[in-house]
Amino acid sequence: MISPATGMRTGERYAVESVERAPHFPGFFLDGKYYLGPELNTAVGWLEGQTFIYDQLDPEGEPVYPNRVAGTIEDLTLVMADGVRLKLTPLQPEIDRPAVGAGPSGQSKSSPLAEKLVVITGASSGIGRATAQAFARQRARLVLAARDRAALDEVVAQCQAQGAAALAVCTDVTSSEQMQALAAEAATFGDGRIDIWINNAGVGAVGDFEQTPLEAHEQVLQTDLLGYLRGAYVAWPYFKKQKRGILINTLSLGSWVAQPYAAAYSASKYGLRGLSEALRGELGEYRDIHVCDIYPAVMDTPGFRDGANFTGHALKPPPPVYDPHRVAEAMVSCALNPKPTTTVGSAAVLARAAHFLLPGFPQLSGWLTRWGLNRSPASDTSSGNLFAPPSGQRRVEGGWRKPARRPTPLLVAGAALLLGGCLVALGRERGRG
Repeated sequence: MISPATGMRTGERYAVESVERAPHFPGFFLDGKYYLGPELNTAVGWLEGQTFIYDQLDPEGEPVYPNRVAGTIEDLTLVMADGVRLKLTPLQPEIDRPAVGAGPSGQSKSSPLAEKLVVITGASSGIGRATAQAFARQRARLVLAARDRAALDEVVAQCQAQGAAALAVCTDVTSSEQMQALAAEAATFGDGRIDIWINNAGVGAVGDFEQTPLEAHEQVLQTDLLGYLRGAYVAWPYFKKQKRGILINTLSLGSWVAQPYAAAYSASKYGLRGLSEALRGELGEYRDIHVCDIYPAVMDTPGFRDGANFTGHALKPPPPVYDPHRVAEAMVSCALNPKPTTTVGSAAVLARAAHFLLPGFPQLSGWLTRWGLNRSPASDTSSGNLFAPPSGQRRVEGGWRKPARRPTPLLVAGAALLLGGCLVALGRERGRG
């Protein structure tokens, strides 16, 4: 039976289209209710006629959407309050299929990544969690690593519910021994192979350079730089033996644009560019081994909530903030069609160009950062998740994005300065020519 109001058929699941500059709805509609995952335990949204009520709260516990109304559905289209139209498409009943590891008769070979052994570090939350889910939909065989065992078990269950074989390996990337053990367990789970290794674990510490404890700086470097080196080091022998493999590194806008008040983070991300380029230089005779770098702009993850904070002020990500599922999609794309660099989020491209063209960009960036921090509420200092997993619920999104909001003064001022600086710099270059 088809609803004449919404166009949806009874008993059929519908996914919501994901587009840039629009809210992301990673779950599905089924019989007038909206679920975040295939477990079908609790609905987080529902339809009242054609009105879509979505019970999503921001970090302060307030509804993201006024009166919890996310939009209306008509003719298989979700129409948001700001006029954005997102198509609804029927989903195949994948959660009812046997798992990939169930045997030849139950295996799904619809994706080129089916049965590929994929290792993901930092898989318990944020980009890593979204990436695990994205590869699960491709029926990859997943080995998920992080320090938080309980959170890893949650992600494994989500991936298995989508028909993927998945294994949790509790791992601290700052330990060489644990990384060697991770590679060994992954190879065993992959029948001797490791096809794709994704370095994604990351931490951060924000604060004046000299007021941030030295051990905090060191821990950021151990995780964000040396952790990636360890990942590449333990995966490399398998890649060389197989004569093929894909290493994917989560870098950052910060790999091109230094982040004032996050010196160790910037050092790590700049260093990763050098690591990747050096590794590529050693692969002349291995044409089927690839090193792929992903450069995301600011993503809506729990990182700003969980990271170390020595500023004395509450931290919030600078706008614009993007959907982390877009990074996960870029990871899958690199696994299917490897390429050296992929940028996610147009703001990253603009900032990189401004950094190249605008003299004094670091000073400008530092001034904007100080201005934003001084306007933030006071907050206690904390080492966050530097030395132990954070408390609280682990999830993909941090809840920072707000739909249909007017640009903040910080965003307007920053955009104007960056644009003006780019135009001035371009004018100077043309004058020299």
